Amino acid sequence: MGKKLGLALGSGGARGWAHIGVIRALERAGIPIDYIAGASIGAFVGAIYAAGELDELEEFVRDLNWKMILSLFDVVFPTCGLLDGNKIYELLTEHLQELYIEEAGIPFCCVATDLITGQEVQLRSGKMADAVRASISIPVIFTPFQYEGRYLGDGGIVNPVPVQVVRDMGADIVVAVNLNHVDLPVAEEQVEETEIEETFQRRQRLNADGEVIEEETNFITRIRRRYQSLQEGIKEKISQWFPDEPSGPNIFDVIGITLNVLEQRITQSILTQYPPDLLLQPKLSQYSIFDFHEADAIIREGYRQMRRAIPELCKKLES
Repeated sequence: MGKKLGLALGSGGARGWAHIGVIRALERAGIPIDYIAGASIGAFVGAIYAAGELDELEEFVRDLNWKMILSLFDVVFPTCGLLDGNKIYELLTEHLQELYIEEAGIPFCCVATDLITGQEVQLRSGKMADAVRASISIPVIFTPFQYEGRYLGDGGIVNPVPVQVVRDMGADIVVAVNLNHVDLPVAEEQVEETEIEETFQRRQRLNADGEVIEEETNFITRIRRRYQSLQEGIKEKISQWFPDEPSGPNIFDVIGITLNVLEQRITQSILTQYPPDLLLQPKLSQYSIFDFHEADAIIREGYRQMRRAIPELCKKLES
């Protein structure tokens, strides 16, 4: 029996779309993923992959304008967050209602934070939708998620790159993806662009006759419909938060930068204490944690970094 590969998918908001590229590079190389642990956006992408819906997620986020995400949230300030996440939870629940973490195709662990005690919470059983909703609750931005008597929030607060979590699950070799690395200018080997284009050509589900199958009930289709139905309402909501001529950083910029600085410090400590077998640090510092509209470039950078590391990973898996 060969060595088992585990992915530790880190937190970092919109930069987490790089996790899609990492997974695509492993798929193209024919390297199976045996375990996944994720925090925040890492938990979201990991859960969608474990549920077999990564194709749909990738297609959707490539067309996403990040401001449109506000259509899935209600302004609830000044309670315990700026925005409420019940609508996205409803979509997750509707799509994943029958999927429990322990029943997923790939062993999965979602890292969240107990906002009362400050302790790390590892969700390895129960409803996948509940776990993801808890882990993606960015402090101050989104209201916490009440789960089994606890108020849970973003897993990146306590463990932005859950290396030891996935190792404890049984992984022999751990690949960690740190989204909060500060880039340094260095010369790097170029990955062939034609390979990237082949990997990221638009995916469509085909039937036996080669015709595109329209799946009107899938998760992404429901999100698209929700956006279309809220076009008018979202315009008014956006205007509340983003004036036409801002004099400086808006509230989301300030919160995003603050969280990024904090997570950088925590990540350095975690990686020193629990070093992975292979550390990927995509060059993403130019992107804000709210730059969801930059999905294509972010996904490609994740792919490039994993693709460059494939030879080293293969050696570790075979040694």
